Amino acid sequence: VHLREGRRVSRGGASRAGHRGLLARGSSPPVMCGAANSTEDVHASTDASRDAQPSAAPDPKPSSSGDDADSAEELAAMLAALRELRGEMKSAIESPLMPNRQQRVLELLRDRPALAHRCGVFPDVLPSLAENNPPVAAELLLCLARNHPAPSHNLPAHFDALVSMPTSLHSMEVVNKLVSEASELLPDDFVRAYVAECISACQDGAGSTGAGTSPGDTAGGALSSGLSLSGTPSPGTGSTGSRMVRLVCMFLQLLVRRGRIRGGTDVAAEVSKFCVERMRTKEAAALYRLLRSAEEREGGDTG
Repeated sequence: VHLREGRRVSRGGASRAGHRGLLARGSSPPVMCGAANSTEDVHASTDASRDAQPSAAPDPKPSSSGDDADSAEELAAMLAALRELRGEMKSAIESPLMPNRQQRVLELLRDRPALAHRCGVFPDVLPSLAENNPPVAAELLLCLARNHPAPSHNLPAHFDALVSMPTSLHSMEVVNKLVSEASELLPDDFVRAYVAECISACQDGAGSTGAGTSPGDTAGGALSSGLSLSGTPSPGTGSTGSRMVRLVCMFLQLLVRRGRIRGGTDVAAEVSKFCVERMRTKEAAALYRLLRSAEEREGGDTG
């Protein structure tokens, strides 16, 4: 019995020793090892397949291509509009445009104001444009004066060109539209200089009424904003010089009503003197009364 037990012990010890030796060499039961490796391989393959699959988010390339196509179309449309505008402006500088062509130019400028900076109208040709097509000249200056994309650095030169051109109904129409729609953008120096030129034109008997030089223009409706030449001339105002006095007086009335001629200023004093010298003309008398009323109203507000 003791011998059998000793053999069993020795066999068990050898078996355990052998098992410990296998563990010491890093061996592990093949079944568990296979199970562990298969699980890791499954997870790894799943992660790899998930990474390999395309993202569910939309691919940005088609949208980028669409944006590029839209940009290309917009650029092509802008270049086509610029070519058309330059051609029409060249004609508008040389002669009055027919009403439909004039309207087309106004549409181009209003739809794409930034084109005004590149349409080929420079200060030296602005007087011709203003005399032949005053609405076009006014719209062009409005675009240059506003932020499309920024005020033109040539704007002061354009204002100087308006002041230096002969005073006429059409030049007054341009300035009146500027005062009506963008008065805050007009420098006081420009308004003062233009008023002085208007008065000087009356004193020298210079200037031109400009009536009838544009298709569709009539003496009764040259300025839609209120400068109307309809009606019977005042007594003693049949000459061209007297007609210019009437025009200038009505134009100055508009400036007074819009607050661009204020009482107590040098320009107001100059206008008052001009009215006193021509008090026999009813438009000059009306301008004088309007100016005095404005001065009294401003004085009452100050008090």
